[in-house]
Amino acid sequence: MLLGCHRRIERELVALKQLAAHVGKRGADLEASSTAHRLLLYFERAAANHHDDEEEDLFPLLASRITDAGEQARFCAFRATLEEDHLVLEAAWSRLRRPLEAIVEGRARKLANADVTTFVGAYAQHILVEERALNDFFNRWLTEGDREALGRAMEARRQDLRQG
Repeated sequence: MLLGCHRRIERELVALKQLAAHVGKRGADLEASSTAHRLLLYFERAAANHHDDEEEDLFPLLASRITDAGEQARFCAFRATLEEDHLVLEAAWSRLRRPLEAIVEGRARKLANADVTTFVGAYAQHILVEERALNDFFNRWLTEGDREALGRAMEARRQDLRQG
């Protein structure tokens, strides 16, 4: 499910870049409004859930399973990096939220190329670093039962989102 979330994030990042170009050429038309609405929903809810999946479920589970002191130190550094990335991504997203909200409402508002580039680049780098290390930690330290429990926790989080 984590890798699936990453692929969806990557698709939404492509849509964000396309939206920035579209708005620059055609303004906040119906297509732009619809895309901006979808992006807002996705990054406000689903992407935030993904970070919670990691910080509330995956990272604590891995920390409890890794028994080798060297591996534990490597994991702690990795975890700190990813949690810092989450803060950077949240800050970058906050700079995009208002322009996207304006586009949803049909108001002509450009998406700053620097803000789009920063957000897209930060997410791409975050995913790359995360997947390289997580696969190693995940495959070495988690049991099949752990993986199933993580999947259930992630599904429950998304179920809460659908009901809320």
